[in-house]
Amino acid sequence: MSLPSDNPVLDARALRYPADGSVLQQANLAVGEGETVAVLGPARAGKTALLHCLTGRITPSSGSIWANGKAFHLFSADQKRSFQRRNYGLVPQRTGFVPELSLDQNVALPLIFAGVAREEAVRRARTWLERFELGEHVGRRAGSLPEESLRRAALARGMVTDPLVLFADEPLAGLDSADVAAIARMLLSIARSHGTSVVFFTREQDLAGRFQRRVDMTQGRTPNQPVPTAPATARRAPKSTPIVPTVVARPSVIVTSPAEQPMPPTQPTQPAQPAQPAQPAHPAQQPQPATLFSPPREPRSRGGLPLGAPDYLGAGRAEANR
Repeated sequence: MSLPSDNPVLDARALRYPADGSVLQQANLAVGEGETVAVLGPARAGKTALLHCLTGRITPSSGSIWANGKAFHLFSADQKRSFQRRNYGLVPQRTGFVPELSLDQNVALPLIFAGVAREEAVRRARTWLERFELGEHVGRRAGSLPEESLRRAALARGMVTDPLVLFADEPLAGLDSADVAAIARMLLSIARSHGTSVVFFTREQDLAGRFQRRVDMTQGRTPNQPVPTAPATARRAPKSTPIVPTVVARPSVIVTSPAEQPMPPTQPTQPAQPAQPAQPAHPAQQPQPATLFSPPREPRSRGGLPLGAPDYLGAGRAEANR
């Protein structure tokens, strides 16, 4: 087993989830730039929980996650989503393609969600489909294609935004060994040529052996994964000075009797009005909790598929009905 890069683009340390450690306990993972890593483990080993922690779907009870030199574990939910869109790609277990849309339209959806013009998004999608040897299927409806082609197209969709890190959650499960071997070779070749880091979760030892490095996971632990040293570029962001909003209480309303209220000299005498009951003082507003973390400016990134992700099925059908 080779050791991770000295300056990883992804660096998770001592992750624990939930607080009792029943799912994750002392899970560590470091991935270098352009490195391909397979996380190998049986069912219920904690692979999905680790994936969700790394991508911000869940927050670990303890531990830290450094992503591209930034303290990802300290980001707010909105900051995590923003970072994900620009840096991460995701290949889920289920392809989630919209049967009514063509294959290139399905692969173009992440770009369309990111604001890319539809024509440009489809052009890029076709380019990536050709890289995965699916050029002849670009105009066909996704519902008419075999499962093996859809799995390759899902990898193309994960790469279409040119992410810094591609996360793949057992995307080849259920395929025969020949297809698995061919698709894995294709993915690793493409990732290497584009300098994309890959974190590939699997249960298959033969498949895991094709990656540059393998991390074994059992019972929420990664026993053969050393806890990496802090990269030189990763620094905990300084907390900003707490800002407590100024509290100004609204004054009480004091009502005087009609005899005490002076009348304007130019107005005729008005009949006395009955005194109104005094209004209670408005209670002072309670100060809101101060923001304790101000994230640093994020480094330039290369784009990424939003994890957590837009609903491809629902949004794609809306796109098809336009």
